[in-house]
Amino acid sequence: MALNVEEQSLAIARTWCAAQGDGWSVTDQAGRGGTAPVYGVDSPEGVKALKIYDAAFSHGEKGEIEDLRIEQQKQLGRHGFPGMVEVHDGGRFQDRIFLLMNRAPGQELEKRLADVPADKIRSIVDQVAKAAIFLRGRGLTHRDLKSANVFITDDFAHATVLDLSVMREINDPVGIGTDQGDRLPVVATARYSPPEYLFRLLEPGPEAWHALDVYQLGGLLHDLIMREPLFEQAYHAAKDNRYRFAWTVATVEPRVEADDVDRDLLALARRALDKDWRRRSRLKLEDFLNSTAVRQRRSLAMLGLGVSAPGGTDASPAEVRRQLTDLGDKVRDEITSRLRALNVLPSHDVEWPDDETCEVSFRWESGQTGAEPVGLRIRLRRSPAGVQQTLPSVALTWGDQERGVDLPAVPWEDDAGRLVVDGVMQVLGELADRFMSAGQDGS
Repeated sequence: MALNVEEQSLAIARTWCAAQGDGWSVTDQAGRGGTAPVYGVDSPEGVKALKIYDAAFSHGEKGEIEDLRIEQQKQLGRHGFPGMVEVHDGGRFQDRIFLLMNRAPGQELEKRLADVPADKIRSIVDQVAKAAIFLRGRGLTHRDLKSANVFITDDFAHATVLDLSVMREINDPVGIGTDQGDRLPVVATARYSPPEYLFRLLEPGPEAWHALDVYQLGGLLHDLIMREPLFEQAYHAAKDNRYRFAWTVATVEPRVEADDVDRDLLALARRALDKDWRRRSRLKLEDFLNSTAVRQRRSLAMLGLGVSAPGGTDASPAEVRRQLTDLGDKVRDEITSRLRALNVLPSHDVEWPDDETCEVSFRWESGQTGAEPVGLRIRLRRSPAGVQQTLPSVALTWGDQERGVDLPAVPWEDDAGRLVVDGVMQVLGELADRFMSAGQDGS
């Protein structure tokens, strides 16, 4: 008798394990997504998760798209971030796509919503927000943050973000299987998609993906506060009329209220679920973190005491990134020119640790026999909201040692790049001298 779809996938998973050698075996089915079942797997290196994609997503155009997405996940690979699944391997086996990941502890948060203690909400949202910030620092967005894609431990202490298969580069105007030609599919979950994404009204880019990240973090907050998935009743009521459900998602403000949840979290969820993407985008991913400073800022805002300089304006995340990108490019070009004038030919890179920080780094050989390369890192961080300046710092590295110093704030002006570079060049001698002084601690 022919095997059904689920039996076929299980048989392939078992054969895959057998092909790996001794110590590999399927233990259970850990879950079932829209594209594939996921199996728990014992291995010589511990418990892992094996995803065997359905035949429909392993062949034809869909298979080609998933092949590319597998490669994208493998590039992120063993990233070391504790709040997000890691990919160990992926490819094809018996004409099916497979993905091998670490197995997150616990179970789907969506299945535990009714049990989450109110005092754990901040920590859970904080961990998911940090995962979103981690991805943003690598130029990526998850695109499907929701309680069903988060695993939570039994004590509700540790959250892990899953399903990186639909993440996208925020500066990629095409994506993988998304925006080729005139096709505009929604690669996310409808109930957790804001109107501008659900109907594809906003061009793909950093602004669109920031607005989506904020909305989905708001959706996660909603689920934790209300103890049920976003638009749950409307979803079931409209199971035979998806047009009605789309209208609900696009127009209805979800109810967010609970007597046992702090008011600042209720207000944050409501702001994040704003249908207007411009208003929503004033929130930063850092606004979802569980820190005293963030909580106090939210509380002050609720009392009408926004933290900004008189007459200042709080730039949008996209504007902040544009300003810092322009400044970083100027610093990179000017430092490269000045180092070359000193007969140094450096390699360089520009990275984003978070939305408000740009790092410009250089690396070159010192010329000493057997010596480690020299590194120079210039960090450009945005000042507090409403203050039109950047806070630069510089660090010099040599081998496993680092010497660093903060530079004076630099106003956002046409010559900001030159001012930063002048400051960097002035302190290089001081930092180099620290390497040669005995007893320095690296500060």
